[in-house]
Amino acid sequence: MLHSFGGDFNKPWSEYAKNIRTELDQQSPWPLEFGDHSLMDASNQAEAPFAEYLHTLYVNRPADLIVSLGGPAVAFVQRHRRQLFPTSPMIFTAVEQRRIRYSTLTENDTVVAVAHSFPAIFENILRVLPDTKIVAVVNGGSSPNERFWLEELKRETKQFTGRLTFIWYNEFSLEQILNHVAELPPQSAIFFHLMNTDAAGIVHDDGKALKQIHSVANAPIFAHSDGFFGDGIVGGPMHSVIEGSRLTASVAVRILGGERASDIKVLATGFATPKFDWREMRRWGISETRLMPGSEIYFREPNLWDQYWLQLLAVCAVILLQTALLAWLLYERRHRRRSQAET
Repeated sequence: MLHSFGGDFNKPWSEYAKNIRTELDQQSPWPLEFGDHSLMDASNQAEAPFAEYLHTLYVNRPADLIVSLGGPAVAFVQRHRRQLFPTSPMIFTAVEQRRIRYSTLTENDTVVAVAHSFPAIFENILRVLPDTKIVAVVNGGSSPNERFWLEELKRETKQFTGRLTFIWYNEFSLEQILNHVAELPPQSAIFFHLMNTDAAGIVHDDGKALKQIHSVANAPIFAHSDGFFGDGIVGGPMHSVIEGSRLTASVAVRILGGERASDIKVLATGFATPKFDWREMRRWGISETRLMPGSEIYFREPNLWDQYWLQLLAVCAVILLQTALLAWLLYERRHRRRSQAET
């Protein structure tokens, strides 16, 4: 497994790695031995030695399968494919389809990619918070991956001219971002996309950066991947890490079973069923009536009935029994008086 940012940290890629391993353990009929290697967002100067290290490691014992996770890892391995893994089958996954150079794919390659729709995310923000006027975009700063996505984001947000004003944090350090999101004007929202390196060149863990932003932000936060779900984002249409990992594992099993990688064609998957964090909905005053049809709500706190339904049923039963008993006693008393009056 070739990681872009490390196997044990940096969401959502760490979640993909963990879930792919889990799914492979469940789906594979064979015992599997894993080897993990990470670019750790290596600089261009470090790329050649890292490539030579991998070549030395696998030249005499080629891997049965390479799983490349994330855009930087995919870009690296496509540059060094012939040198490093000339015959080993490879899956490019946990990556957006625009980060794949399809023209250079070999007969040993297949792709399990996702397809972003940034407009869908911003339309969701306007749907659940229709008064939104400003969206602050967290997209890191100085890495090639972040520069690529900055251009894509700016291109896809042009259609919101006149409806939304965008603040771009690509020239901010994380410290400056934290100060800024704490004082956003009313009717603002935050879109968290990436935070691999900030404008100061400091490498960050996306998940930790998001938690820091959430701890000080005075506006709701939205994201594109449910790998961040539960860490302070409101929700909406997002990519499902579990579904993507399950699909990747099923393709891996087919390749390990003898199918040629290039014969396995997988369409890029879009956003999964929208889901929302009830705690963030309550915090920002988002009504359930504004959610997209079919949306799922998580982390809902149980109401009194959910918590004490058995006790409430018992109390109601006692009250009903007492009411019935009282009614019977009143009936008997009235009947006795009527009988006495008649005699």
